[in-house]
Amino acid sequence: MFAQSNTSRFTRVFTPCSRAFCLGLFALALLLLVCGCALTPKRPSQIPDFAPGDEKMMSVPRIAGRYADKGEAFTVKGKSAGQVSLSRLLFGDDPACAGADAVTVLEPEPDVIKIQVFREGQSVAMHRFSKYAWHWNWDSSKLGQPYYGVKGFLEIAISESHGGAPGIGMYAAGTDCLLRKAVDGTLIVLQRESSFGIIVFVPFAGRQDMWCRFSPIEDGGQPQPSPAK
Repeated sequence: MFAQSNTSRFTRVFTPCSRAFCLGLFALALLLLVCGCALTPKRPSQIPDFAPGDEKMMSVPRIAGRYADKGEAFTVKGKSAGQVSLSRLLFGDDPACAGADAVTVLEPEPDVIKIQVFREGQSVAMHRFSKYAWHWNWDSSKLGQPYYGVKGFLEIAISESHGGAPGIGMYAAGTDCLLRKAVDGTLIVLQRESSFGIIVFVPFAGRQDMWCRFSPIEDGGQPQPSPAK
């Protein structure tokens, strides 16, 4: 669908006026998506109440703790989506995390978190995240991956892609995880897949959310999946 076209055809199809119109529609689709992402969907009954915290747009919750890697996932309507792995949600198919049974979130210094993955009591992976501070020259070797504060959630960008073709359109898509603690110590993760773009002057934007919960592990305790309701 997004095969390349020759430059002369691109010039004929996208005149200065049509290019401006196209970019305007693309900006509208982006605005619709951003506005939608700023809104947290209603949590299903299987997700416990959030721990009290600041609900301002840029606020970041405290999520330090030790959690079972295996948890339960639910659609926004409360339908079970089966078992889910916390390390897989956050780090994809990283082979180092295979067979993980626990995940620890540390807060070693202000605006920094470290997420450590364990298998049978042994650390198998460690990832550093720093609060994004609008750096144009973000040094990932020192700061790690950025995270964001969004309406009382800590948001981590998991993946992103974009592309397009002359005369057809352009698109961008990505997956994010928004983390927050519940009143009972459970770690709540809202996985959000979103996309936006424009195809032949028609803008589009879409979003799919999934709620996940991961039980806390007390010192000396064994990882246990969240009980289904």
